[in-house]
Amino acid sequence: MLVRTGIEGRKISEDIDWQKLSKEDRAPLNKELFKAVSSVADATGVTILELIDKAFVGLPAVGTDYSSNFRRGNISAAKALLMHKWLVENHFDLAQKFAPSLFQINPKSAWDQFVDANAIIGDLSIVQLESDLGLIERDDETILVPDTIRLTQRFCFELTTEIRGTAKAFQKYEGQWHCLPLGADSRNLKGSVSESPQLLPRDKLGNPIGLRENNDAGYHTFVVIVSNDKTIPTDIEKSAQLEPDSSKFEVHKVNIRFVT
Repeated sequence: MLVRTGIEGRKISEDIDWQKLSKEDRAPLNKELFKAVSSVADATGVTILELIDKAFVGLPAVGTDYSSNFRRGNISAAKALLMHKWLVENHFDLAQKFAPSLFQINPKSAWDQFVDANAIIGDLSIVQLESDLGLIERDDETILVPDTIRLTQRFCFELTTEIRGTAKAFQKYEGQWHCLPLGADSRNLKGSVSESPQLLPRDKLGNPIGLRENNDAGYHTFVVIVSNDKTIPTDIEKSAQLEPDSSKFEVHKVNIRFVT
């Protein structure tokens, strides 16, 4: 049986077996990968090292010489795979533009493409909660939405929308999507939206229910769909088929990094 090296044919993260490639075979691919990294960094207004740190979240920060070694193709197979996968998941179109030989097929699911096409950024926030007493006091002159939260810290969502109706939530971690209950108990996936801003999830008395991430550090993506149609589906596959003319809906997205 032939073993795919990923050097020929279409190339997505799963097709390139970085570990089986020799250092010599991997070097030209690493150089192409660096071309994508440096170009995406320029296009998104961050430094190369900042972009590398985002892709290698949870790993020790790289040194100042790392980008020079990367440019010469000298990075490990494990980190090449991690960087390639991160670019596929977060900046596929840009990466394909600057390194088309490495990014030929977009492996994103219909759901990921649905989120990318409809996501509203900025109206879904994370509000930290203190113990079981209520909301932390906030200073409106500072940034209200932290992009970093500690593991075990209680939080909930704050949604700003003109829609009144039903909301459902999903969470993505390490490429996998999961449903996140918004109802008064964990068996009810849907929550109700009756005001703006709206705290989610809430109990039957309207008080916020605390959420917490206890174990999985790193970047998590949260998506909340709000609709005036109470019959909107709760599963990902059917949600990806929503059409604007069938019901009024909005897709809200926020990225949060959990740290120890």
